[in-house]
Amino acid sequence: LGDLMLMMGYVTQLYDPLKTMGKNSAALQYYLAHIERAFALLDELPEVQEKTNPRSLVRATGKIAFQNVSFSYGQSNRLALSHVSLQLDPGMRVGIVGPTGAGKTTLVNLLTRFYDPTEGQILLDGVDLREYKLIDLRSQFAIVLQDPVLFSTSIAENIAYARPSASEAEIVAAAKAANVHDFVVRLPQGYATMVGERGLCLSGGERPRISLARAFLKDAPVLILDELTSAVDVRTEAFILEATERLARGRTTFVITHRLSALKLCDVVVRIEDGRLVALEPSAGTEMVPVMESKQ
Repeated sequence: LGDLMLMMGYVTQLYDPLKTMGKNSAALQYYLAHIERAFALLDELPEVQEKTNPRSLVRATGKIAFQNVSFSYGQSNRLALSHVSLQLDPGMRVGIVGPTGAGKTTLVNLLTRFYDPTEGQILLDGVDLREYKLIDLRSQFAIVLQDPVLFSTSIAENIAYARPSASEAEIVAAAKAANVHDFVVRLPQGYATMVGERGLCLSGGERPRISLARAFLKDAPVLILDELTSAVDVRTEAFILEATERLARGRTTFVITHRLSALKLCDVVVRIEDGRLVALEPSAGTEMVPVMESKQ
């Protein structure tokens, strides 16, 4: 009986360590899978290469030209953009409309040099984008997406992502300009409020305004707005459009939208169909865009 009790005591002592080992083994497999995905991402070759001795760029004026630009993804023979030519002066606001898959987002991806054109060239201040340092080039753009990327941290830190060295006063000023300050100060923790993963703790109208505040703080010369008001009510849309009009002043601005209300902010409007840029009859307050004839 004594030996039996002794053995049961040993088994009891071993139970917790064995249970912990089992849990840690499962956790280890989980973390190893994440590590493998992280290294696979790090091993990916970039879509674009920076040339040797690229040009530095501090702040562009915002003059942009697409010169007979064509592009296809991968080895596809289908052109996502076909012989697009367009010139924008500094500070011009252009609305971009067209059906889903027409090439609107591709146009923006080429402008920010996530891809290079298959044919033609894109100029910023008269210089081919491929001549610039990538980090300098991309610092010239502030991008506000339909589904903004927010991190699981505070509202203040999400706004400051555009410029981590920004002071508290600068963050608050950006929030006020984006018409989101009044909402933030009503929260129990104010700017220290955690937004959750991808901003899940915020509403569909609050997330775009946080992203707009980030764009105000960045103060880039070129602004890209991608379907910013597509999923908000009329009242929230009015707040967003008012802030957007303020943000776009003096900046070359691309407004990708399906809403006519957003096009009222624009100087010119163009339509993309099947990867080709065509002129669109202007809405009230806009002019016909100066689209150069595309080569066939």
